Amino acid sequence: MRRPWIGAHTAGILTLSLVAGPALGQADILANGGFESGLASWTTASFFAQGFDYGIDNVAHSGTNAFYGGAIGELGFLRQTVATQVGVRYDVDFWLASDGFLPNQLQVVVDGVPLLALDDILVQPYAARHASFIATSGSSALQFGFRNDSGLLHLDDVRVAAIPEPAINLLMAAGLGALALLGRRRSLKGRP
Repeated sequence: MRRPWIGAHTAGILTLSLVAGPALGQADILANGGFESGLASWTTASFFAQGFDYGIDNVAHSGTNAFYGGAIGELGFLRQTVATQVGVRYDVDFWLASDGFLPNQLQVVVDGVPLLALDDILVQPYAARHASFIATSGSSALQFGFRNDSGLLHLDDVRVAAIPEPAINLLMAAGLGALALLGRRRSLKGRP
């Protein structure tokens, strides 16, 4: 006896697993993380008050633009608020370069909680950096704090993305397992 609903149901599970799985946890929720549109979507604070400059230049990791900054004596901040879901873990990935002038400092802060603090970064070309946080509200304020008394730090290719939930991965595995089981059943029924 043929059950057409099994095929449609199984195709639905496969579609849910393949479409919903990658969509959750991989989409960048940050706007203009490569600074290709200048400082659009970003705000700044404390750079001029500390007596130093910030801006966009062409010393980029990728594309044509990057952010540079370095307040004197205290941190100057680059900020963006992103839409988040309570209880979901997010990755913050970015590329950072230092001209090596000391003292310097970089902080990554979300909703007032420091995630990463780097002090006296020696001269380095762009290097990948990473932090993560669990969202506590429907929006999260991401801040990069810059200090470089005699030079500049460069930031580029900032990305914020949700990390897939283990439950989603289990759902995908269960859906694929069900497909494999149904495929095996069908092949066994066709044997003499």
